[in-house]
Amino acid sequence: MRTFSTLILLLFLSAVNAQEHGIPESQYADFIQTLIGGQREISVESGRIDLLTETHAFEIEWAPKWKEAIGQALWYALQTNKQPGIILILKEKGEYKYFVQLNSALQYAGLTGRFSVLRFPDDFRHLMGE
Repeated sequence: MRTFSTLILLLFLSAVNAQEHGIPESQYADFIQTLIGGQREISVESGRIDLLTETHAFEIEWAPKWKEAIGQALWYALQTNKQPGIILILKEKGEYKYFVQLNSALQYAGLTGRFSVLRFPDDFRHLMGE
């Protein structure tokens, strides 16, 4: 299983290098699914959940679009009776500020403990064998 994950990681990283950030969000979501499981693109009223696990309804979003991710994650959690989750895709270190902004907004609204917020790739490195 670890060899398979390593192979997928190598293919993914090759694609990243070859396309210089031109990879669609859906390919990131597909890769994240191979790491944590769940179901992709689940239709609910007024939307589609990027990744639904046993415990979370995850919205996977580019870091600069973090504000949109909050509403989508809340709606999808309500539709599925799961915890809301956001996985921010950070393409470069400078985008870390969006992760901070997202967490600041959640803290201000008293939602910090109610959301799972993860950064890709940083919070997934242990699953990728790094």
